[in-house]
Amino acid sequence: MLARLRATGNGRVASRDFRQVLVMTTGHALDPIRGRCWILLSQTAPVPLMATTMPRPPMPTASLVCVLLGFPLGSFLVSLLLLWRPAMAAAHWDAQAVVFAAAACWYAAQIALLRFILSKAGWSWRDIGWGFGQRGTAWLIAAYLVFAFALVGGVEWALAHGPAADPARLSDLANLAPRTLQARLIYVVMGLLGGLCEELVYRGFALQGLRRRGVPIVVACVLASLVFVAQHGLKSVSQFGWFFTWGLVFCALFLLCRRLWPGLILHWLVILSALPAVLPH
Repeated sequence: MLARLRATGNGRVASRDFRQVLVMTTGHALDPIRGRCWILLSQTAPVPLMATTMPRPPMPTASLVCVLLGFPLGSFLVSLLLLWRPAMAAAHWDAQAVVFAAAACWYAAQIALLRFILSKAGWSWRDIGWGFGQRGTAWLIAAYLVFAFALVGGVEWALAHGPAADPARLSDLANLAPRTLQARLIYVVMGLLGGLCEELVYRGFALQGLRRRGVPIVVACVLASLVFVAQHGLKSVSQFGWFFTWGLVFCALFLLCRRLWPGLILHWLVILSALPAVLPH
């Protein structure tokens, strides 16, 4: 249409009038050379812009149930390996290393399953509080590994040059502490995946999913902390208070910071605190 107007004797006037009408009615100007619309930014007549992202739909109930019940059930089955420690010891296996390796594999599987569930529901990692991209996540993991392996090195040096540890004088965390170098190295990897998985699942996914379903915030924190306790399998029976308290602390930290990484760093520190527990006081 604009080309035809230009072909007439008064085409320039008609073209100019057409552009003026377009600006007044739509707030857009037509580029006469390329034929593209540009948004006019004016202090006197601002044009509202459409939101670039649409609100996320609530997480499907089936997905919530699958994660919050299925993941702890899988962890309970993995924890049954603890009952086979005498048999593994008889076979000259490092029972702790075997259990830690199995737990690490299950944590990695949970992260992969969570990614699939989020994608299927139209959610992203940012929707559950994880704002780091690939580079930021890589730097955070690298910092954890440097600190953790330095801690392992310090423990090994202390065990080699210090007095022998008296079991009666060890910390209460010594029951969870890896006793061999092989177990300590695998424990570091398990701690990396475990802390990341549990924050993504039981803080980010659980709290955001329940709250968008209309669950009150206090109830959501209690439910998320209860399934966090169940995540630890057989250990949750004798250490219910320990895990439940930390679950509430991590929930409060996530709600306060609106980010997962502060709770993740604290979670990693709690996990790694078991490494020096084998040293005498």
